[in-house]
Amino acid sequence: MATRSEWPKVQLSILLVVSIYFSMSNVAIAAIYGGIIGLLNTSLINRYINKQKGKLNISPGTVVIMMSVSVIMRMILLVLMTFFGLLIVGLAPEALIIGLVLGQIGFLIDRVINR
Repeated sequence: MATRSEWPKVQLSILLVVSIYFSMSNVAIAAIYGGIIGLLNTSLINRYINKQKGKLNISPGTVVIMMSVSVIMRMILLVLMTFFGLLIVGLAPEALIIGLVLGQIGFLIDRVINR
């Protein structure tokens, strides 16, 4: 999931800590769900990066279109899954959002470490 098809160690570690913390107040499922949304976002980012690396001779216009499609796809996924977790399933909003945000911070830390 992280760069060079390695597991995002920092992101998974942060999500584990967040899940353990929220399990003390019985909302660990919401934190795990938020973390899963972050991991899906990470996998889509890496899919886009790997697809672009495989096509070195593509035009700049195609790169912009690929980037736009990736951003739109990730934002739709993020919004739909968040609303589903909050409105349909009824998960705790604090735990879900904190799990998602800290998971994304873990992703960024993984990216900096793996450069």
